[in-house]
Amino acid sequence: MRHALIPAAFAAAFASSSAVAQSAPDVEDLVGARAAGGETQLLSRGYVSRHSTVVRDQRFTFCWNERMQRCISVSTVDGRYAAILGVPQANCSDSPGINEPAEHSTAPHAAEASDPQSLVLVCYGSGNRPMVNSQPNYVWNDSSHKWEWRNQVTSGTEGFNSDVQIELYGDHGRIHLGPKLVPPIHSGGDHGWWNLENLVVGRDQITASYRLNGMNKPKITVDRRTGLITVKAMTDFSGRCDVGNWGNGQRRF
Repeated sequence: MRHALIPAAFAAAFASSSAVAQSAPDVEDLVGARAAGGETQLLSRGYVSRHSTVVRDQRFTFCWNERMQRCISVSTVDGRYAAILGVPQANCSDSPGINEPAEHSTAPHAAEASDPQSLVLVCYGSGNRPMVNSQPNYVWNDSSHKWEWRNQVTSGTEGFNSDVQIELYGDHGRIHLGPKLVPPIHSGGDHGWWNLENLVVGRDQITASYRLNGMNKPKITVDRRTGLITVKAMTDFSGRCDVGNWGNGQRRF
């Protein structure tokens, strides 16, 4: 069994309590724009590209705004910006000012962060979740012999983008979920973190599960060679994970 060594400061950055993606109102008007023109607009507004990663048919580019001290994730699909989200500053790897006061931090203990068997992953991707729609429609009423206006309830699925963070320390670990991966009814979470169960860390694959509620126990599989992650549950998710310096050309983790 082999694990990657993660520096304490880097692990603390990814474990920040600001991990949940947020809107980016200063650039949200660029959603739907062609990538070439959108890049020019981002530069004019003070955003500089740091690095990017590809998940299936989407490219995620992370951009840093020095004046606003903000990192954003730009999702590009078919040559257009599909989504722009504010993400933790640590994702713009050389951005400053990413540390929180100790009393508000959810970072791991220093001893754990410096453990040679520790591993901290940040993953971005997309998924599908069940949804229910209420749509107004005309319905024929046999009793009154006329069409009446009613709400029609239909079920289906909804696509979404999200982030996932995983911390492993020897034989235990935890996972932080983006808000769209957390169902309305859940239990056991701690500021968005859930403890991992049935954790197996192999040379080429990591598997685990976690309990959102009594009926919903997602299963995680991470391929350490490709960085691909899948989460199988009522809400499915797949994406790509990274750790350390994205541009060093070395093994992902």
